[in-house]
Amino acid sequence: MSGVLFYHPTYETSEKPAFYHTSDLPTERVRLTEANLVDAIMASGSIPAVMRGVKNISGAPAGCYRDGGITDYHFDMRFHQGDGLVLYPHFYSRMIPGWFDKALTHRRPSPRNIDNVVLLSPSQEFVDRLPYQKIPDRNDFARLTYDERVRYWKRVVDESKRLGDEFLELVSGNKVRQVVKPLV
Repeated sequence: MSGVLFYHPTYETSEKPAFYHTSDLPTERVRLTEANLVDAIMASGSIPAVMRGVKNISGAPAGCYRDGGITDYHFDMRFHQGDGLVLYPHFYSRMIPGWFDKALTHRRPSPRNIDNVVLLSPSQEFVDRLPYQKIPDRNDFARLTYDERVRYWKRVVDESKRLGDEFLELVSGNKVRQVVKPLV
C-alpha cells in the first residue's frame, strides 16, 4: 500500500509542505496542476465503501484514489519541519493520535509535535446547535433516508457558511488573537 501526497507547485522552490518528508508508509509526491486539482480534491473525500474512488488522476500513478482514512489520520507526528505555522482545519477542537483511538478522547498528541499547529475548528456550542447535535458523518448513510440526509447536510452547509463569515470577520478585523487558545 502506498499513499500519494498532492502538493502545490510553489513548494518546489521553497520550504517543503507539511507531511512532505513523511516516511512511515511509501508515499508518492505529485504536483497539483489544473489538470488534477479537482480529481485530487474529490479523491481526498471519497470514503471507501460509501463513495466511488477517482481513477487515474492526471500526473499520478495509475490506480483508484480514495480518502486515506486509517493510514492518514495519525496526528502524533511533526506536522512541519520548518519555522512556519501549519493551519489545520479540523472537524473537532481535539486531535486524537490514531484512527483506531478516536473513541479515546483523553489521548493527545505530544506537545512537541503540534507546537507549530494552528487548529481551526468549530466550537462545541456550534456543533450543539446543529441538527442531531453533531457534524455529518458516514453513519448518516445508515441512519437517515436520502431526503433526511440532504435536508440535514444543507442545513449544516448553511450554518458552516455563517461560521466561515464569522471567521473572515475575525481575520479582516485583526481579532483572531482574541479567540485563539492553546491546544495543550
